[in-house]
Amino acid sequence: MKAILILLSILIHSTSFAFELVVIQGVSKEKQTFVVRNSEVGNKNIFEGKKATFTSENVAIIAKAITVTNEFVQWEIMNDYTETPFEQGEIVTLHDAREHLWALTPEVAKKQYFRRVSYAPRRSIEAQIFFSKGVSETYSGGEPQNINRGGVQVEASFRSELSMSFSLAYGIRYARDVVNIENASIINTRLLGIVEGRYYFPPMIDFYNARVGLGLGAGYGQSRSEIIGTVTSGNAALLPSTKISLMFPVDNFQDFEFVAAFESLRLDETDATGGDETTNIINTKAGIIYRKHL
Repeated sequence: MKAILILLSILIHSTSFAFELVVIQGVSKEKQTFVVRNSEVGNKNIFEGKKATFTSENVAIIAKAITVTNEFVQWEIMNDYTETPFEQGEIVTLHDAREHLWALTPEVAKKQYFRRVSYAPRRSIEAQIFFSKGVSETYSGGEPQNINRGGVQVEASFRSELSMSFSLAYGIRYARDVVNIENASIINTRLLGIVEGRYYFPPMIDFYNARVGLGLGAGYGQSRSEIIGTVTSGNAALLPSTKISLMFPVDNFQDFEFVAAFESLRLDETDATGGDETTNIINTKAGIIYRKHL
């Protein structure tokens, strides 16, 4: 009886790493290495030096894990004269066998379970803080001299991935600027709803799996300005906001993203006497995003 239990244990262990469907996250320029997400591998016993077989419709290769993190695993193909036959975004089958490649038929399992294990977009919540600096500013009543605008922005947003590279974020921004002019200062506060589309390039394997991102956003909300007891209020429009960023994964559930941005704002405000004033602002800003995957 004891021998039977030992045999069953060995069989269960040997089949625990049977077939895994994984998504190719990126391929190196030399075509000798590729990256998959570690969280997609059902068996967590992946370590540097581990060898496994990867197959697609018409090809099978043996690869060795050379970099293992909580987020990604970088694999190197064992044949120096063969290029990686996979492309970014391709779903391939990972198998623990390292010989008799001709006998493997994992594509049957792949087709059977394709919908269940294909790429699943993630959702996230974000906390953001930015420091802004005015580049140029014009008023409908003329252009004051020696304008110096600076401020802080705080955002809370929800991010949804549309694919491995594209995502959509929307949320709320609170901004407070101080505008120093001759003999006075203007305090401007804004509350905006923001929507932003983002694109992320494949991870840079040799630089902490960081990803360069580009963003394009717009927003609309309320604005309030105060100077020497005089208050004006009205609408604020953000169009467009352009961003470039560098995202660093902490683990499977957290990211940090460093951002630089260039924004164009339009404020249409009215004072207590009914006088209208339009302000056009161009800002630069820099800050950080903390992201928690749900």
